[in-house]
This record gives sequence, structure tokens and C-alpha cells, in this order.
Amino acid sequence: MKKLLRLGLLAGILGMLGVGVWLASRGTGPDRRNLDALVTVGGDAVRDAIHPAIDLTRMSSAEEVRLGQAIDAEIRANLRVGSDPSTEAYLQEVLSLVSAGVRRTDIPYRIAVVQSPEINAFAVAGGRVYVMEGMLKFVQSEAELAALIGHEVSHVDLRHCVERLQFEQQARKIDPGLAALARLGYEIMQRGFSEEQELAADENGALLAGKAFYDPWQAETLFARLLPKEAQQQRRPGRNPVREAVVVLPDAIGRYLATHPPADQRIEAIRRTLNGHPELWRGQRRYVGRSNLMQRRSLTILPDPAEWLTRSAAPS
Repeated sequence: MKKLLRLGLLAGILGMLGVGVWLASRGTGPDRRNLDALVTVGGDAVRDAIHPAIDLTRMSSAEEVRLGQAIDAEIRANLRVGSDPSTEAYLQEVLSLVSAGVRRTDIPYRIAVVQSPEINAFAVAGGRVYVMEGMLKFVQSEAELAALIGHEVSHVDLRHCVERLQFEQQARKIDPGLAALARLGYEIMQRGFSEEQELAADENGALLAGKAFYDPWQAETLFARLLPKEAQQQRRPGRNPVREAVVVLPDAIGRYLATHPPADQRIEAIRRTLNGHPELWRGQRRYVGRSNLMQRRSLTILPDPAEWLTRSAAPS
């Protein structure tokens, strides 16, 4: 009976979305921009309808780690993964420092380089983090790198990766076998997370960097440079809401989970979080590490006295 009620709720949501998209397509200006809001609300309702089932069938950490290994194999079969040993060792050292502050201590974190000029990074279930070569060239200090890695680690630590995978598996009735879930994990990796999850990862990533003795305010510096580039790629003008509806309605879940907040919201979230945790930076010696990034030698291997700073107030 409960299953029938849930299916009826999902059908009603999709029906209301269809009407809303049709109305948005007939309007101009603000009316057309309402499509994103319609999809977001619909995605919220769909996720709320399915989430109780996810809670009842929560994947264990051991199962998630095995799934992460399978997703890693899928990624390596489709992308060029790997770098020189010194770079990989350096990234693993920074990851080890940042992940020391996680909640889920039973997840082993691993990091790899994707041979791509794209300015991007991502994480998948089971503690796997991937940084693209373009991103390694984009960051300007080890503290920025720590904030970036902290952001990706947070998607795992806060269960964003595994819960989204379970959510879509149940909503789309995908085979729960390991191979099918690995393919789904690879697909999800290409789309990103919800606005709420991205903001939570931004906030938690900055805190993880601060706990690892890095200057957490470098997260703000990084995103101030990075996010406008992302926005240019992801928010293209001239969208057609009717054409989008053909893609969005069968998969409102994916459209909702793929949205990202504007840059100013993400920076505001970081500032709010760090101002709420002054014990991590105010009056504390924290590391920046521009020279460390260039030399691929981490804070623990080659600390530079000139790279430490102490803040008495938040940067303006």
C-alpha cells in the first residue's frame, strides 16, 4: 500500500512539473527562469518520498569501499588516470592531512590525477578523490589544494556520494548488482551534486583544511577565482525550457542534483562558517604553502617558516 502511495505521489509531482514547464515555456524573462525553481521543488519532493527507503537500506562502509573500487575501475576504463609518482605521493600526503579530521574514519581515502586540462575535481563513494591536471595548475598554494581536497572528501564524509547513488538506484529501478552500481557511480560523477550538498562540502572542506593547520581562508580565495569560470561553462544563455523539459521531466532527480549555487553564495557560506569557528584560525598559526605546491613537497615534509601566517580578523 505504501509503495502505491509513493508511486502516486511521484506521478503527481511529474504531472505538476509538466504543467509548470508548459506555462514557463509560454512566458518570457522571469517566467522562463522559473523552470529551474520548478525542477528544484520537484526534485525535493521526489527525494523526500524515496529517502525513507534509503535510510532503511543504508550501505555499510565496507560495502561502500568495495563499490568505490568498482567505480574506480570504471573511471580508469573511460578516463586517463595517473601521474608521475612524486605528484601522486604529494597529493596523497595532503589528502592524509586533510582527511585526518573526517567523521567517517572507517573509509580509506585515496587520490588520483586525471589527465585532462579541465579545471575540475570530483569524488565518488568509497573515499576515491580525483583531481584533474588543469586544477593542479589552477590552484596557487597548498592551502588552496587542501581546501579543494577537503571539499571533495566532504562529499564522501557527509555521505553525499553514496546516498545519491542509492537514491538514483531506487528511483530509477537500476540493478543493485556491483557492476550496474559502478556504472551508475561513474554517471553520477559526471553530473555533480545539489546546491545544498555543494554548500555543505564547501563549508566542511574549509573546516577540514583549518583542522589540518592550513589557512582555511584560502578556500575563499580559491573559489573566488574558480567559480566564475564554472558559472560560464554551466550557465549558458539562450536556454529553451520546452527542449529542457524533454530531458528534465523523465529525470527531475538528476536535474535537481546537478544544480550548483552561484559563486557569491558559496563564498558567503565559507565566510559564515569560518566566522563561526574562529578557534581554527584567529590567533592561530596557519600555513599557506605556495612554495610547497610548486616543489610538490608537503607541509609535513618541507615546512617553510615564511609560509606561516596568523590572522587577528577575517580578510575583508
